[in-house]
Amino acid sequence: MNCRAPNHPRSQNEVYALLLRGFSANYRGDPDLARNQSAAIPDERNCSLFIVGLAPDLTTHELLSGITNTGRVYATHINPPDPERGHVRSAAKLVFFERAGAERFYARYSTTGYATPRNPHLRARVTWNRVRSAEVDAGGNRSRVLLISGPPGVVNERFLYAYLDTKMVYQVDEVFRRGQNDDGSRVLVEFRFGSFRCQAEAARMALMREFRDVGVVCDYGELCLCKHELLGRV
Repeated sequence: MNCRAPNHPRSQNEVYALLLRGFSANYRGDPDLARNQSAAIPDERNCSLFIVGLAPDLTTHELLSGITNTGRVYATHINPPDPERGHVRSAAKLVFFERAGAERFYARYSTTGYATPRNPHLRARVTWNRVRSAEVDAGGNRSRVLLISGPPGVVNERFLYAYLDTKMVYQVDEVFRRGQNDDGSRVLVEFRFGSFRCQAEAARMALMREFRDVGVVCDYGELCLCKHELLGRV
C-alpha cells in the first residue's frame, strides 16, 4: 500500500533515466508503477496539472483548501523547495478524476494564477503536466474522502491515525466527526485524504478487511455533502 519510493539521493544515471521517461529529476514517486507513468493519451485527454510558485511551507490542506467547484481530485503531490537548484517555493502536481474537472481548474487559474486562501498574494503558475494522466472512474463516485462508520473504539481520529500509520504513506486534508446514533454505539468520521490514489482507496480496503467483523463500514463521500446528509449514512 506504500506508494512512495524511498527518499534517497539519486545517481546521475537515475536522473537521466527519469528525464528520458518524462519525469522531473525531483520526482519522488515510484516511476515503475503503471499509474505513475505518463499515460499513452493525447494532450487533450490529460487530467494532470502542475502548479509552480506556491508557499515554501505549503501543506496538503492548504493546497486543497482553494480548490472548489471544479471536480473530484484524484491525486496530489507537493514538491518542497530546493534552494540548491534555485527553487525557493513549492510546486504541486494536481490530478483530477475527469478531464472536465482539470479543464475547469485550468480555465479558472491559467491566466490569473492559483492562490490559496492563506497566501492570496502568491499567484502560482498553472500548466498542464507533461506526465499525462488519463481519466479514472469517469462518471463514478469514488473520491479522496472516506466516510467511516462503526464502533467508537475503532472509528476515532486517534485510532485511525495510529492504524493507518502502520499501513501506508498518506497525507491528510481534514478529519471531521460527523455524529453518532442514538445510543452512541456507532459514530461517523469523515476522513479527507490528500489523494484517492494509494491513500483513500488503500485505507478503505484495509479498514474493511480488518474491521468488517466489528461493524466498520467505509463509503466514498462527496465534499459537498451537508452534515444532515452524512448523518443519515451512519
